[in-house]
Amino acid sequence: MALLDSRTMTVSLSLFFLPVLILCVILSLPLIAFVVSTLYVIAWVVYLYAAQSDTSFNLPYSPTRILKVNYAVLHMVIGLFTYIPIAGSYFIWRYISLSTTDFDRIIRRNIPYDEDNQAAQLDLYLPSTKSSSPNPIVVFIYGGSWSSGSKNMYTTMANTLRELGYIVVLPDYRKYPEVKADAMYQDIRKAIRWAYTHAHEFNGDVEQIHIMGHSAGAQLASQTVLMDVVRFIRANDKQLQQAKRTENSLLDNGNIDTSRNALPRIEGLILLAGVYNIGSHLEHETYRGVEKISAMARAMGGNQESFKKNSPITLIRQNKDMFEHSTALTSHMPRILFIHGEKDAVVPVQQSIDMYNALGEVLPPAKRDDVDVRMRLYKKMGHAECVTGKFCHG
Repeated sequence: MALLDSRTMTVSLSLFFLPVLILCVILSLPLIAFVVSTLYVIAWVVYLYAAQSDTSFNLPYSPTRILKVNYAVLHMVIGLFTYIPIAGSYFIWRYISLSTTDFDRIIRRNIPYDEDNQAAQLDLYLPSTKSSSPNPIVVFIYGGSWSSGSKNMYTTMANTLRELGYIVVLPDYRKYPEVKADAMYQDIRKAIRWAYTHAHEFNGDVEQIHIMGHSAGAQLASQTVLMDVVRFIRANDKQLQQAKRTENSLLDNGNIDTSRNALPRIEGLILLAGVYNIGSHLEHETYRGVEKISAMARAMGGNQESFKKNSPITLIRQNKDMFEHSTALTSHMPRILFIHGEKDAVVPVQQSIDMYNALGEVLPPAKRDDVDVRMRLYKKMGHAECVTGKFCHG
């Protein structure tokens, strides 16, 4: 009898709650429709704003694609909140702690570094007190998916380095869709050469020039500097000229203008959350559903051959003979430090691990102690924290 009562009660409750549930679903339909429509509108607006303008594309209709794009947008918006304390710190420092006279003395804005390109301007950050010996120089290349970003966004970071005694050169450079990767490399080269040529004007040490890059800026910095190292050593190392040359050397692909003067020797490369394998990163962007709105593939040429040509990891591997035979390697190769967060969802930490391992593979054991390559991985650090967390607490 008790079992019958239990069954009867279950049936009665079901008969009561089922209509209520159906009613709730019906009443929620406008809200569900609004949420779904909003998600589609957000994804389509992002596509229309950022998607491939130089090739044909279709607006996404797949619910999976829509959710992935919205997740990427949400991740970006949340990331923007990390800049709020930085903006507050900058406001206090700029308008309360410093007078206009002091600001103009330690920071010089919008200095042209390429007379043929009006947009090629840099900011210069100088230590507050002039030391008796020259100050080391850091040229910082910011990221922004090869299509966005501004030197003005990194004032607080540059000031932190300045307070540590570095002279900081912070250039703007041309981006996609105005130009593609090769032109970006040339802008970076010109900014580095400007720092070297004008170092005597601000007590800079030409033997202590460091190039720092974040995200896309790390790719641009590493590719620019390492291409120049390879070109310089191949042109000047007599022992290497007698060794067997790699038939498929990247230098034969037109990725560097060998008629231009070589860069000054770079003391160090500091690479933060960088992309070093364009092809594998495109796979990651595809997994995230953002490959059509990211500028990377287009800026890098849009095909597998150009992806390899613009990948620092391929540059290293295809010039293995240089690393094995060159006697000039240890004197011209910069020290390299990789920094990456293990919680980076934008650029996987595996990019830095693979690049670090590739350098270890091409360097013979006898030279590994002479070529300083290090890597620092941080378990709780994401993509932006490489800059906002480690360098923006002035």
